[in-house]
Amino acid sequence: MKKVLLKAPILTQSGYGEHSRFIYRALKSKPDLFDLYIEPLNWGQTGWLWEDSEERKHIDSCIAKFYKLLKQNEGQQSPFDVCVNVDLPISWKRVAPTMIGVTAGVECDAVSPAWLQPSKYQVDKIIVPSDFAKDGFLNSIEKYRHVFDESTRGHLDSLKEELEEKISVVHYPVKDYEKLDLGIDFETDFNFILVAQWGPRKNIVETIESFYEEFENDENVGLVVKTNLARNSVPDRFITRRRLQDLKEKFPNAKCKLYMIHGELTDDEMHSLYCHPKIKAMINFGHGEGYGLPLFEAAYCGLPVITHDFGGQKDFLYADKKNKKGVTKSRAHFVKVPHKVSPVQKSSVWDRIIEPDAEWAYVNIRAAKTGMRDSFKNYGLLLSQAKHLKQEVLKNHDAKDKYKEVLELVNGGEFFDFDDIDIKDLEKVSIITSVFNGDEYIEEFLEDITRQTIFEQKCELIMINANSPGNEEEVILKYQEKFPDNIVYKKLEEDPGIYGVWNMGVELSTGQYLTNANLDDRKAIDALEKHAKSLHANPHIDLVYSDMLITDKPNETWENNTSEGKRYNFPEFSFNNLKMINMPHAAPMWRKSLHETHGMFDTKYRSAGDWDMWLRAAYNGSRFKKIDGPLGLYYFNPKGISTNPENFSWKRVEEQEVYEKYE
Repeated sequence: MKKVLLKAPILTQSGYGEHSRFIYRALKSKPDLFDLYIEPLNWGQTGWLWEDSEERKHIDSCIAKFYKLLKQNEGQQSPFDVCVNVDLPISWKRVAPTMIGVTAGVECDAVSPAWLQPSKYQVDKIIVPSDFAKDGFLNSIEKYRHVFDESTRGHLDSLKEELEEKISVVHYPVKDYEKLDLGIDFETDFNFILVAQWGPRKNIVETIESFYEEFENDENVGLVVKTNLARNSVPDRFITRRRLQDLKEKFPNAKCKLYMIHGELTDDEMHSLYCHPKIKAMINFGHGEGYGLPLFEAAYCGLPVITHDFGGQKDFLYADKKNKKGVTKSRAHFVKVPHKVSPVQKSSVWDRIIEPDAEWAYVNIRAAKTGMRDSFKNYGLLLSQAKHLKQEVLKNHDAKDKYKEVLELVNGGEFFDFDDIDIKDLEKVSIITSVFNGDEYIEEFLEDITRQTIFEQKCELIMINANSPGNEEEVILKYQEKFPDNIVYKKLEEDPGIYGVWNMGVELSTGQYLTNANLDDRKAIDALEKHAKSLHANPHIDLVYSDMLITDKPNETWENNTSEGKRYNFPEFSFNNLKMINMPHAAPMWRKSLHETHGMFDTKYRSAGDWDMWLRAAYNGSRFKKIDGPLGLYYFNPKGISTNPENFSWKRVEEQEVYEKYE
């Protein structure tokens, strides 16, 4: 496991803060690979998040862990294997054997030449969110060639080749969100929205003025401005409101409306704002974006976008579309406003960040007004275009894929993928099954198990007949004859109880991985393969589990069932979560070594013995992991031990006893 330091403005209300949280979520998704520590940084004058969430608690724990380790290692060599530093390149410094710099670049045509030296010497890899940001590095080598002396100039071409190789573009992912009722209404039915921090780059004043000039006489059109000056404070709100009021006063007879939304909104609230039924399109007439996160969020919410294509937004506002001849071409799926590229304003020059001769975009304001008007008049066409863009964005910016790209870079260009594991490299899996009153299910059960993708190569099925009154044996022997190397059958003279059978199965097993299989449950055809590969890939994990579909009809198959979306959605593993619910519940897969360390199933229990076993193991340090699912079909058998109402009273007694053991 690698010790990874995330050095980033992770708690700030900024674009860099959001980028930091994206990197954090990627690293957090693989706790089996990365031991994560966080050093929080400030970001300019932006405020910090003050939310109380599970994510925030975990971030705080990683911060506390960092400072504790820092104190323990005072004066010693850095304990980290990898450092991911989200910051401007001029601040990058090597603090670990592997350094990864993350930056959004700048919003103009080239980065400062002051960024080149740390990009060459202080980091091994660079992550940027757009092709535009990458081009900013490469363009700067030629643009600022004159600032280097003769001896340095000779190395610039090789530096360009080096940066071409070193810089990786990893786009932001789309995020799931909950649609909320914000309790916000607008007087006007058609509203544009502008999301921007107040400052010269965002061109807010000219944008608002152009809106007023175009819609001055339209009483049912509005502009919603989500903005602040950097800090979401009361004075900030007062100043921002005063600035907007000053703009309003320039148009005393305007019938259109201007609305201000100030302060921090959560992701769910922000996305719900984009989806408000009276917000119809986003406008952005700013000078440039390293990526353009609000534009991206609007796009995957299906909100039409009106802007230019200078900046990172070019990476996601275009989508492939077939013409009448069937030829696929990349086309703009937004209202594209013409622009010219000219030097930045003097007020925007920023030492060692934005150079005096840097250039960015200036929209054609007349065309911007026309774009807004046309969008208002032809909204149906615009909305259809936005819906197509949304589909493309959702398809191409999946969070899992983007996390994988980050993790590959952090892990030295290698990242584990199940598809890369050959079945022959897996450990043997022993499947333990108790046979009792299973006449109704036995044939379908054996058909389901023996079709598993790894059954013949890597599985043994241990079937223990607990003195069943049924006639399951005939069917079992038939399948045993068909799979003599895979099926072990043992018949007992008396029933030792479900956990007595499982203990016997553990003792008879020859596999390093164990799982249980109930006669009335079914599995996805690759369920055992995915469980085994997960254990193989995660040597520090002792047990894996997944969600399950639920059916109330016996002998349904995985491919043909009536679950209709009903499922057990188990939480991610933590000891506290396990105390609240038996997440492994049905058909987990665990290492046989778990029993060597923590003992066997307690046979005094009739229903809670597995929960007791998992709690005992987790309490003493074993680690469990939820994998992608669902992978099983659980039959809600009204006569089952766990589901029969007649058993609820003694079940509650057992569960209470187990719960109190691990207080």
